[in-house]
Amino acid sequence: MASKAFKKVLFIPDVHVPYHDRHAWKLLIKSIKQFKPDILIILGDFADCFSVSKHDKSPDRKTLLHQEIDAVRDHLEQLEGLEIKRKIYIAGNHEYRLERYICQKAPELFGLVDIPTLLHLKKHKWEYVEYKNHLSIGNLAVSHDYGSAGQTAHRIASQRFGVPVVIGHTHRAASFSRRTFGGRHIQSAMFGWLGDVKKIDYMHQAAAKTNWCLGFGIGYLLKSGEVILHHIPIVNNSVILEGKIIK
Repeated sequence: MASKAFKKVLFIPDVHVPYHDRHAWKLLIKSIKQFKPDILIILGDFADCFSVSKHDKSPDRKTLLHQEIDAVRDHLEQLEGLEIKRKIYIAGNHEYRLERYICQKAPELFGLVDIPTLLHLKKHKWEYVEYKNHLSIGNLAVSHDYGSAGQTAHRIASQRFGVPVVIGHTHRAASFSRRTFGGRHIQSAMFGWLGDVKKIDYMHQAAAKTNWCLGFGIGYLLKSGEVILHHIPIVNNSVILEGKIIK
């Protein structure tokens, strides 16, 4: 039997559980069931970790770490129930909040309490990539961020390292394509986010609403190692995925 010409990859950008957009999350689950990816990649900031943030906290948003972890675990279980062959969890700066908090407040606990352990990632066969590290999928370098933010962060990273990249972090959606001198396709992208803009308290609502886009990403990993990327925006509470409307 001939092998497949490509593998399907689905990218989940920043979700910020429990401060996520619940309808967008339901659309994501429906989309994964339809797309049937071979590889599922969480691009970081899946967990918000608000309770251990160094930022000022509103009294209206009281939460405990175990409550956040329980919510994140519940959402991971929904993904695990889809029986995807390869699952990758890339940590973002929000997951890194826990390590930073322990280093500053309780260094005696360093190495005993961490995100992979709290979320039972090894038990459920997730590959884990620590924050400030990346993973290669074919010729694509995937990370939460490469030290830049804003609308051109993906382009800056690709030009800096000379390879195609996919990042999360910015909550923006954009794609940048070019070809190498030898004719290889280089495409870099970021796919928006799945958070609830109404629950943002560190940025003006107008700025967040106009710059941040609900959506996710898909890719086709070719045998050559090249990855063809597509942004799937959520518009009017629906997406169009491989020619089909999902609501």
